[in-house]
Amino acid sequence: MPLPDLSKYEKFQDLTNGRVRYYELGSGTNHTLLLHGMGYYTSADTFQYVIEELGQHLHILAPDYLGFGKSTRKLEHGPTFDVIVDSLREFMDVKGIERADLVGHSAGAWFGLLLAYESPDRLRKLISIGGAGMNTPPYRGGVRPTRERIANSVSGSVFDGSALTPDLAEPQIEQMAAYATAPDAFEGLAPLIDQMENAEKRKQYLLHRRLPHIKTPTMVMWGKGDTMDPYPTWTEEYERLNGDMSKSSKPWTIPGAKYVMTPGGHNSHWETPQLFIKHVLEFLNE
Repeated sequence: MPLPDLSKYEKFQDLTNGRVRYYELGSGTNHTLLLHGMGYYTSADTFQYVIEELGQHLHILAPDYLGFGKSTRKLEHGPTFDVIVDSLREFMDVKGIERADLVGHSAGAWFGLLLAYESPDRLRKLISIGGAGMNTPPYRGGVRPTRERIANSVSGSVFDGSALTPDLAEPQIEQMAAYATAPDAFEGLAPLIDQMENAEKRKQYLLHRRLPHIKTPTMVMWGKGDTMDPYPTWTEEYERLNGDMSKSSKPWTIPGAKYVMTPGGHNSHWETPQLFIKHVLEFLNE
C-alpha cells in the first residue's frame, strides 16, 4: 500500500543555522505548526496520515527540525534544544506568523512547551501528543539505526484495530530507513543526543518546573498503552480522577489543561488518525 504523496506541499526555507524542509498546506489565519518526535529516522512525514485532512480546516506548517529529515542534517553549532526552539521562532518570523497553534508529538511537544514557556505570546493553543520532557531517565536512542531497529520501533503501533496495518507499515519503515541512513544523519544529531543522554544536561531542559508556568491553553493527549512517564501513572488514575490529572500523584501539570486518553500507544496519529483529527480540531476550534 503506497504512502500519501506529500511532495506537492514540500518547501524549503533558509534560517540562520541551516535550511529547513517543511510542508505547507491549507489556508486562512489559523496557523498550526505540526512538530514531529525524536529519532534519526523522524521527520514531518510522521504526520502523513493526518496532514491533508487537517489542511482542509487549518493552515498547516510541518517542519523538519534542523538535524532531521530533509533539513540540514549537520550544523556548525547544534542541533541542540536551544537551536531547535529558537529556529522554530525564527521560522515563524520568516513566515510572518505572529501567533500560531502548535501540535507536538513526543519530543515535538517537549520543544513546543519550551517555546510556550519562553515565548508565551507566540502561541494561541498547544496540543501535546504523548509528550516527552517529563520522562526523567536519560534517552537511550543514540545507537546507529538499522532497518531492524526501525521496524521494531514501528511494530509497537501495529496491532489489531490500529490504522497502521502491516501493509502500510512496510513502506513506512522503508521511508524512515531512508531518512536514518542519509548523509550526516547519525553524526549530525550528536549534540542533541548528548543533551538527551547526559542526565546533568538533560535536566536543564526537563519540563517539571516549567509546566506550572505555561499560560498557553493546552490539551494533553496520550495513548492508554504509552509506556513513557508519566502516562502509565496517569492511565491508572484517569478514571478515578475523572480525567483531572492536576490531582494526580504526579502533580506537575499545566494550569487549566485538558487531558484526553486515547486507545493505542505512543503514536495516535498513526494508530487512530481519525480520532486524532477529531480531538485536534475540536480543541483548536473551541
